[in-house]
Amino acid sequence: MGEERIAIVFDYDGTLIDTMKIKAASYLNAFESVFSTPCSLKDKILESQKRTAGAHRFIQLSDTLGILGLTATDEEKERWSTIYSSLNEKALAKVQLFPSVEKTLDYLKQKGFQLFAVSGIPEHEFLAELSRKRLMRFFIEAKGGDKPAFLASLKQRGFRIALFAGDTSYDQKAAADAGVLFFRVNSDKDIRSLLSYIENMEKIPHGKSL
Repeated sequence: MGEERIAIVFDYDGTLIDTMKIKAASYLNAFESVFSTPCSLKDKILESQKRTAGAHRFIQLSDTLGILGLTATDEEKERWSTIYSSLNEKALAKVQLFPSVEKTLDYLKQKGFQLFAVSGIPEHEFLAELSRKRLMRFFIEAKGGDKPAFLASLKQRGFRIALFAGDTSYDQKAAADAGVLFFRVNSDKDIRSLLSYIENMEKIPHGKSL
């Protein structure tokens, strides 16, 4: 049961809301705006963004710059981040949650599970986005920026079981490194399937190490 100290952590982009195409377009447009890269590099930029999706944005940026053999000043990095945030904010305002999200979160909260939300975007932007979508009421805590560090901290909180629901290979690796279970979400069907997964997860014997 939820009272047995089970933590369920939700990624945001691509997990609770279908943002993959929007984030890719914003990433590319912000990058081209700051670094004036030619159209011929578009595919390489998007490949880097897709491969590092779920990571902190500056980790993504470093990967893309490295692949293209470019360097950036701190001012350029901050300008890129500001443009990226602005583009995302405008686009995300029109994007809806996956249809089953609120029903699923409400059910889990009523059952007593400890719900958390994480994202690789800056925390102040993440909290503002959760508030706009009226999701903060479901979560005990929401953290932006460093997903791996937050997942690792769960071991010190006394949870018997911890589960991370995310949508990328980066999320899966972060869960594995932190020693928590992982459930991949790429559609509303996956959100609906999560409840069955959690029911089976609860059967893990007491004292079993994750």
